[in-house]
Amino acid sequence: MSDVQAEGGKTITLEELIARASELREYITVLSNTINSYVTQYRELQLASETLKNLPEAGGEGFVVVDRLSSVLVPGIVKEGWTASVLVNIGFGYYLKTSRDKAVEVIEKRLASVNRLLDELQKRYKTALDEYSALQGILNQVYAEAQNTEEAGGQASGG
Repeated sequence: MSDVQAEGGKTITLEELIARASELREYITVLSNTINSYVTQYRELQLASETLKNLPEAGGEGFVVVDRLSSVLVPGIVKEGWTASVLVNIGFGYYLKTSRDKAVEVIEKRLASVNRLLDELQKRYKTALDEYSALQGILNQVYAEAQNTEEAGGQASGG
């Protein structure tokens, strides 16, 4: 009972099924963590875009959030004419000094890129999860059959 007939007529061992299920479980965990990371990045980019769009052109005084949890805010002044001097991260520690509109455009392109990447990762996640679920079903069936065979053998020798 240690071999299982695959769809293509190939015989695979129970150990190979278990190893594949374990491999898929690890892959699913990695994908899940990666997806969560990109979702966080996507939300941060959305926040940056909306903040830039909604800041008044005239500037003003307010408080600036120091950390992502908003546990510390410090007083800040946004100077009039700030819309011509926005710094936007373009990657690898480089910043582009540009206008608010161009900064929003850069962020929106990055949002679109992250969204495409998230779509691809979620497809891979679903595919891996579907395969893992199918393998779990096969393994459960094999274990149930082994259990039934063991019980039947015990009743035959004990009876």
